[in-house]
Amino acid sequence: MELVLVFTFAALIGAAVRYTVPGRNRHGMIALPALQVGLATLLFVIAMWLGLEPRSVWPWIISLVGSTAAHIAVAIWLPGKRDADDAALLAELTAPGAPIPEEPARR
Repeated sequence: MELVLVFTFAALIGAAVRYTVPGRNRHGMIALPALQVGLATLLFVIAMWLGLEPRSVWPWIISLVGSTAAHIAVAIWLPGKRDADDAALLAELTAPGAPIPEEPARR
């Protein structure tokens, strides 16, 4: 039962963080909230395997705060990485020695 609650809380926090972190138009609608949900449930299960009680506050803090921190870190890092990769691809495609693709055959 607790795992369902962790899943739900992580999804709600993930949706809220998605709309508060700048650059959200460059990292998809569901990718980072899904990352947070998956990481939160994984951290909660690991905390249970380590012997922490599900009714204790520590598994909740570990799973929700840890997954939120990872979500925010990736949400800040990803737009810059995508911009750099897009700029590198544009430079490669527009370089003077870049091969020109053949025009597709017409029917």
